[in-house]
Amino acid sequence: MWSLTIERVGNGYILTTPDHEGDGPDEWVIEDGDWCGLVNLTSGEALLWEVMDFFNFGGSKHDKQRIRIVREEGEDYDS
Repeated sequence: MWSLTIERVGNGYILTTPDHEGDGPDEWVIEDGDWCGLVNLTSGEALLWEVMDFFNFGGSKHDKQRIRIVREEGEDYDS
């Protein structure tokens, strides 16, 4: 069984998976900033990528359809 616990903390998220190998649960932290070679992701974007990767939601270029995460400019944002 695959499971993932997500806890919101002040500057990001803590993700935890159960102990499957007897060495304790796996835990990692996601914060704003650089993540896996991608620059300046928000913690929310990085969280979505981690969840997609963990459960293999993204698919591949050979699939008929894939899920994507896209950042768009706000329509009413004044820069």
